[in-house]
Amino acid sequence: MGGRSGAVSGIRTGLPEYVSIAYISGVMRTRLLVTAGLLATSCLALTVHAAPPGPLADGPMGAAADVAWMQDLETKMNDNLHGGKAVPVSFGTAEQVPGDVVGTGAWGDSGLWTGVYLGGEALRYATAKAHLKRLVPGWDGKGKAEDAPGHVGVVVDEEQVAFWTAQRDQALARVRTIQAAEHVDITIAEDWNGTLKVPPGVNPGGLPEPVGAGEKHLADFGGGVIRGEKGMIMRACTPTTLPLGIREGNRVYKITWEHGDKQAYYCESSPSRDTYAGLTFGLLTTYDMVDDEALRTQIRADLLAMGEFLIKYGWTYPRPHGYVSADHPFDGFYSPDLFLQVPAARLNLTNAVRHVLADGDDPVAKAKWDGIWAEELATQGPALALSLQIDSHNPNDGYYPLNLHHLTAFNLLRTLTGAERAVVAQAVSVMDTTTRDDMNAHFEAIMFSQTGDADRLSDAVRDLRAWQQYRVTSSTTHVDNRPRCNQGLACVPKDQYTFTTPAGDVAWKPGSSTELRAARPLPVAMRPPTDFLWQRVPTKLEEPQQAATHREPGIDYLTPYWVLRYYTEVEHPAQGPLPTWVGPASN
Repeated sequence: MGGRSGAVSGIRTGLPEYVSIAYISGVMRTRLLVTAGLLATSCLALTVHAAPPGPLADGPMGAAADVAWMQDLETKMNDNLHGGKAVPVSFGTAEQVPGDVVGTGAWGDSGLWTGVYLGGEALRYATAKAHLKRLVPGWDGKGKAEDAPGHVGVVVDEEQVAFWTAQRDQALARVRTIQAAEHVDITIAEDWNGTLKVPPGVNPGGLPEPVGAGEKHLADFGGGVIRGEKGMIMRACTPTTLPLGIREGNRVYKITWEHGDKQAYYCESSPSRDTYAGLTFGLLTTYDMVDDEALRTQIRADLLAMGEFLIKYGWTYPRPHGYVSADHPFDGFYSPDLFLQVPAARLNLTNAVRHVLADGDDPVAKAKWDGIWAEELATQGPALALSLQIDSHNPNDGYYPLNLHHLTAFNLLRTLTGAERAVVAQAVSVMDTTTRDDMNAHFEAIMFSQTGDADRLSDAVRDLRAWQQYRVTSSTTHVDNRPRCNQGLACVPKDQYTFTTPAGDVAWKPGSSTELRAARPLPVAMRPPTDFLWQRVPTKLEEPQQAATHREPGIDYLTPYWVLRYYTEVEHPAQGPLPTWVGPASN
């Protein structure tokens, strides 16, 4: 947060030496054409081919130690995926024996994090497929290598073929599983309706629905005024029969998916911009990276339904139940400000729909959404930079929106060109001035993918490797940096707000809180435990230690890992740096 000159001393060091996975067990990869003479002596009737292209070079995250972390976390996701959703879990014992999961949680956030994981898995699939195509000449990367015509007459590195085939197959299986669950979340509201009650029920202590709740609702009009429809997305839904799925909560409703599999689901309603940011990140990345036409057709329909719903209700979110709540707008029948004051969210959703319709077969829908995009860009584009500046002005109080903005920036910068992209890039540079030195591997990986900035790449690799130590420390130790304040660590009141300018730091609000924070972002390995590290303020000093039986999914490693592998091994960024913004950075 703030200018690079304020980084913690000693942090920006050279990358450590890692041994490439290409040399595991001392075996160098070979993909050499067997010469005609050798083929003749082997008495095999094999076709001689031209020399295949060289293998794709491993990027920096292809090093053996990093690959081992990826494989371990991807394996552990077997226990963190429930009902097609990525969630934290509790095990029966501190040994966290695979399969011994006894509890799940954070379903309200699972729409966001499952979408982030989905995007990473789509990039994993695309990376694996690209490697396989280069390992065997003439192969499309699908099916089995030995069935590919180009396999005949070529000595291939079977170890590498097996490795990348496993990555491809597991990624595609998970993409399909997650997308099927997301499709439920996006469409099931078509079967969610109520009947208007006049006069309403008034019983703040015991309204019978939603499941397990009632005390937050002042009145119940039954519902039915707003009809449920496709595109009225849920935070998450799981079958009522799923043993460790959603059970109860103030926003949980039981809905039978009559238009689908006829199953009953518990659905946590009232999505936030978090849900939309994660969902569109996952859907749009999958649409572009996974060559499964049935999947792409479904994503196109789902994104269109999401967009049509929001446009119909003027970027607000009504619900078909009739509860009235004074506690939170998510508990009542209407959320008036879901998108209205957030240009990035509106531009992201509009562009996502327009993008998937571009190669669809509905010219009427395409023309309609081209027009909506033009209107949104004209009205929201001029406000985008100011909006990102407002959200960046005090990152120590509200850091998580910056995570959402980076997800939407990835979508927008990746799919826009020319003057349209320039508008977004200029606005993103405003936010980037504050977040650039935060030692945030997720942000750095995304910004590298869209700029090709070598410094961002080296920083992302450094900070993702530091995450490995963070994961070990935060799961075994109570991380409390408070005793280090004024003992080698500069700390300030939590409510001190500072601008970094060319003339130095200016504390425009000195702060009076007795609770302290670090004056600058902490090194990654020193940060306290949390769910998705990169959405948490990097100056926080302490959090309670998590139970030994608790485990987060590890998406904060896996998604930036696959972003980096794809954009260093398959598609090399060529857009160039973000535009310069001369305004102050915030700390």
